[in-house]
Amino acid sequence: MTRQVLVGVDAGTTSVKALAVGLDGSVLGESSTPTPWRHDGPLADADAHDLAGVAIATAAEAADQVGDVDVIGIGVTGIAEAGALVDAAGDPCAPVLAWFDPRGDSAAVRAAVTPRDYQRATGRRLNSKPSLMKILWLRQNIDASRRAVRHLCVAEWIVHSLGGDQVSEASLASRTGMLDISRREPWPGAVDLVGDLLPEQRVWAGDPVGWASGERVPAVLRGATLTVAGLDHQAAVLISGAARDGALFDSMGTAEALIRTVREHRSVDDIEWLTDRDIDVDWSVLPDHQILLAGRLTGLTLERVAAMLGASNRPARLALGEAALAAGSSAAPRLLDVSNDAVSLGNITDGITPAVTWRAVVEDLADMAGEALAQMAENAGPHVTSVLGGGWTRNAMVTDAKRRRLVDPRFVDISEPGALGAAFLGGVAAGVLERPGSDGVPRWR
Repeated sequence: MTRQVLVGVDAGTTSVKALAVGLDGSVLGESSTPTPWRHDGPLADADAHDLAGVAIATAAEAADQVGDVDVIGIGVTGIAEAGALVDAAGDPCAPVLAWFDPRGDSAAVRAAVTPRDYQRATGRRLNSKPSLMKILWLRQNIDASRRAVRHLCVAEWIVHSLGGDQVSEASLASRTGMLDISRREPWPGAVDLVGDLLPEQRVWAGDPVGWASGERVPAVLRGATLTVAGLDHQAAVLISGAARDGALFDSMGTAEALIRTVREHRSVDDIEWLTDRDIDVDWSVLPDHQILLAGRLTGLTLERVAAMLGASNRPARLALGEAALAAGSSAAPRLLDVSNDAVSLGNITDGITPAVTWRAVVEDLADMAGEALAQMAENAGPHVTSVLGGGWTRNAMVTDAKRRRLVDPRFVDISEPGALGAAFLGGVAAGVLERPGSDGVPRWR
């Protein structure tokens, strides 16, 4: 008997994941394929067609695993900042620069506007990461990129490649540096620099934006309602039940993302105050809500320190966490500095063991995250609930440190929360599921 399913796709930094999910939320099929970056030292980019092709094939493979299915909804979430420049014919005219690729012309933006004006308009600090800076670099170095009339974030591009409309989804557009956050319209400063590249059709995650169709789309996916499921972190927030006013979601992956969902929109003065403290203000995947997002290098730092301590695989890291939990902390190293490039430790004295070192590093990183949470609370009031997810929450020392700093935290263990959240939003778009209400709880059938 044919079974109705939803497909969720998460186009991530390392891999593209897809889940085939029943209307009751059960995972019936899953697939994963490495994200097709072309690496050259610190540089990384991808061919836009290759990226979409991998995502579509991965989605089809997940659905095929179920057998006789009717895919009624497809949601696509993914990384931000990276995107495809497309010309008037809808064809990509430049490579997709990875969000972490350092190629980004922030100097051109600084020459046109002050960092303060940029922050107040776009809700983030002025650096090389946002899409605007990458577009400026591409225009200076890739002649074909000057034909571009639209910029589609990765998830938007994949949905368009599946047959969907060219749309600008709120949470992804927030990360481009081209959206005026307060007005939810193109920022004039970006328009002056690169033109109006945001698609005119502006949507929320979960809005239907067309149907899967076309020769390049496998038959198993054709006819499904499509939606752009927003930023991957936010899709995880939604499916974990933390997309509501006053809730905190702490995502403990390679990067730690501290996300507060707020109903009351931030003023431009609030936006300036928050971004001065490296806290972004974005639109949420929940309509008419905003988020405060602080990204910290917690997971990357833990990976580096674990490797230094000889814990190079998951079982060894779990054992290190248990040992650290039992270790004393009277004499301990101190975490002096954390950056993309290096970790600096101090106070290395006699008797310092790997377990003591791990305990100290985890505690210091938890304190750093706590500073960001305190700053969010100063602006938006304290959070009333907290939900934590991600691989590092399985480490006993990390879990203990978080329990002692957060009020009654709830831990969720969802293997692919981004893809599962995308599948849920695919069901919203198809009309078979409803958006979470004021309690923020997603409900399957």
